[in-house]
Parts: sequence; structure tokens; C-alpha cells
Amino acid sequence: MRRNVKKSLWMSKEEEWDLKQKAQAACLTESEFIRQRIAGYTPPQQIDDRFWRAMDLIREFADRIDAVAMKAENSVDIIAVMTEARKWRMFQNAIEKEFLRPKRGDC
Repeated sequence: MRRNVKKSLWMSKEEEWDLKQKAQAACLTESEFIRQRIAGYTPPQQIDDRFWRAMDLIREFADRIDAVAMKAENSVDIIAVMTEARKWRMFQNAIEKEFLRPKRGDC
């Protein structure tokens, strides 16, 4: 999208500081932060390392379940175990979606 309209605005030092802090917390530029807010989204704040370590643990758990499935003797067990691994991956995706995607708010 080409942006060719410039908008200027006046704000207090407190508003400027607040904008900088919120944009940095969301890992966005101030312009992108404002654009998302205008569009009705609330950008999520930057997630700390504990979140990513937890996601890595879930991913490792699902990978281990897959490895167990490959060692199973019959196809029924393989399918059951792989279905369980897929559920864990879906769980991980749902968590990431909840915490990482901007939320649409009431405007």
C-alpha cells in the first residue's frame, strides 16, 4: 500500500512518552502502532522469554510423541499417538494465536 498522506499532530510530553512505550512494548514503530489502533486493533505487547520456552517445551513434547508413534508395532497405535501429537500442536498454535495476534477492539 502506498502511503502518500502525511498527518501531523501535537501531543504532550506524557502522551509522547506513552506512545513510545506502547509502540516499543509491541515491537512496532510509532506509525505502525497508530495505524493498528486506527484500524481498531490492540497490538499485543512483546512476549518475554518464558513464553517462548513454554512453546519450545510443547513443541518438543509433540515431537517426542511422534517419535514414540514411529516405534509402535501396529497402525492403530501409530494413528492414535500421532493424533495426540497433532492435538498438542493445535494447542500450541491456539496459545500463540491468543498471545501474538492483534486483538480487534470496539472503536
